This record gives sequence, structure tokens and C-alpha cells, in this order.
Amino acid sequence: MKFPQAYSDPMSQRIVASFFGPPHIPSRRKLSANLEVSPRLQTLMYEGLLSSTVDDTRQAYGSGLLRFNQFCDMEGIPEASRMPASSTLLGAFVANYIGSGSGKMIRNWLNGLRLWYIYNDADWHGKEGWIPALTKSADKKGRVFKRAPRGPITVQHLRALLNSLDLSLPRDVAIWAAATTAFWGCRRLGEVLILSTAKFSIEHDTTRSTRISQSTVNGHRILSFHLAWTKTTGNLGAECLLTETFDDLCPVRAFGNHLRVNHSPTDTTPLFSYRLDNNSWSPLLKSHFLSFTSDIFKSQKLENVFGHSYRIGGSLKLLLDGVAPEIIMKLGGWTSLCFLIYWRRLEQVLPAAITRAWASRIKEFTIRNHLNSEVVELD
Repeated sequence: MKFPQAYSDPMSQRIVASFFGPPHIPSRRKLSANLEVSPRLQTLMYEGLLSSTVDDTRQAYGSGLLRFNQFCDMEGIPEASRMPASSTLLGAFVANYIGSGSGKMIRNWLNGLRLWYIYNDADWHGKEGWIPALTKSADKKGRVFKRAPRGPITVQHLRALLNSLDLSLPRDVAIWAAATTAFWGCRRLGEVLILSTAKFSIEHDTTRSTRISQSTVNGHRILSFHLAWTKTTGNLGAECLLTETFDDLCPVRAFGNHLRVNHSPTDTTPLFSYRLDNNSWSPLLKSHFLSFTSDIFKSQKLENVFGHSYRIGGSLKLLLDGVAPEIIMKLGGWTSLCFLIYWRRLEQVLPAAITRAWASRIKEFTIRNHLNSEVVELD
């Protein structure tokens, strides 16, 4: 069988090697026993397994495979004992790295191993015995490695960015449209921007051929477009909804300006690409976007932010504006209220919510009792 060039990352190579590796690998045994499964079908099977996860997931989880095999090599664990590994061996692996990094890092290593086991149809013992207690210990000992919470993009960040752009230039128009889309749509940057031209695919990345629609609700223009992929829905994608704000930060106006200035692309052009002087196209990469905007924020002495900061900042702004949490949850594609852990600036959110509730109750009381809501003085 020929190894597909599209899957050249270490995790993919490890998976493919498992199909042709030593006889103790479960998937190898099964394929050897199933003589009716032709080489062509075997190739389709492992290509299907590889495509079930995105490149980033395979590469991130690849570190777990690397660390586990390094640990086994160091301890002299034979290949035949590494898959399926006993809960004791997996527990020893976790214990060996407690205190060397965050608990999340170690759990991600275990997730990578589990994915490898799934690909190989092997029994997984990673939640048995002492492992839950050991991973909890890894969380406690790894707190010193935990990254500080990411700050949100604020209206001040957006205005600093806007004041640094020339909205007659194709690149700046694309940057501004992407920034306001991620902020007001509460979307991950990786869902609206591509990571690299080499990793671009129409199954994962939204292009200019995506479905775009406009409507009007309560006097506000609403723009909706389909995202090809999201972290929670995969290739089912989701709708990104932008609502007119009637100010200089309006995402609907920014998106429309991007479509006008960067007009007439091919159908497969990434959504936030911009036209070059020679009429060719350049995609706006996530890394370039973050580098460009971070330099502006740093020069204005604003809080350092990351890709997730747009999603966090947008949800925080809407929350402060009184939008219900369940509406924000649906807008940003969260599947549960666990998204509340991303909210920052609770010292602003909670008093704002409390005072809004008080104001609403006072208004209801005055209306019900036919009182003047304007209190001039107290006797």
C-alpha cells in the first residue's frame, strides 16, 4: 500500500505504521486475518481513519505518542506491552510526568494515546484503576504551569485597530472584516481564517462561494454566512450571524465593504482573502492577522491578546449589553453553558446585571402602582 502524501505528519505516519507494523498490533492482526479485504480497501480504510480528524488534532495528539514511547523506551517496556497497555503502565506513565507540566498537558497526551488506540481498534484502559486519581494529582501539581487567563478584545482594541487601517486598501479591509466578524460573531479565529495555504481545504475552510444572506430584524440589518467547519460541529459547519450596530464598529458594514473592495474572486478563494496589485489573491492567515494586530495593540499599550480573545471579548460585550447567556451560547456555537468559564471582567458583568435587574424591578413596581419613576428626594 502507498502512503498518502496528504498525511505526512508524525501522528499519521505512526497510524499508518501500525497497519504494517509488528503482528501484535490489533489492526495488523485483523487485516491479516481478513483475507477478503483487498489492499485497495485497506488503503481506503486507513485514509478514512486519518481524515476523521483534522491535521491540527493529529499533530497536537502526536506529542502524546512521542512521550509515551520515549517513556517505554526509557523503562525498557517491550513493544508488545505498549498496545494494549495495562492501566498500571498508563498510570506509571502519568506518574512519571506529574509536576513537569500542567495537568491539561498530561491529559492531552492521554487523549493522543487514546486516539491511536481507536485507530488500531485496541482496548483502552486509560480511565481505570489509579489513573483518575493520578490525573487529578497532575492537575494540582501542574497549577504553576497553568497559563494566565486570556484577556478579551475590547472596544478600545477594536478602535485602535480601526484607526491604524486604511479601509480603501484591500488587505486592511479584509483585516477589519475578519476582526469584527470574530468579535461580534463570537467565533474562533481558526473558524474564519485559514492557518496556512498548505493546509487549506474546502472541507475545512470557508470560501467566497459560501452561502451569504441578509435580512432585517427590528430595523437592524442581519448578515449570515455559512462556516465550513467549527470546532464543535466539525464539517457540518454552522451559521455565523452578524447584527448591524449603527456605529464605526459595525460588522455588517465591514463585511459588506470587504465584499465590495475584494470583489470577483474564484469560488475556492478563502473568505477573507484580499486582492493584490497584480490581480492575484492572498489569503489572510491567522498568524499574520495576529502578528499585525498585536503590534498595534502593543504600540497603544493595550492588554496583550490572543486568537481566542476575540471570541471572549465579543461574548463579554454582548453580556454587558444585556444579551441573555443562552443567546450568546447559540451565537458562538457553544454546546453548553461551560462557555461561562471564558468570560472575563466579572467585576463589570455582575454589577451590570444586578443594576439592570434592579432598574427593571423598580420600573415594574412604579407602573403597577401608578407611581412616578423619577425620585427627586426622600422625606
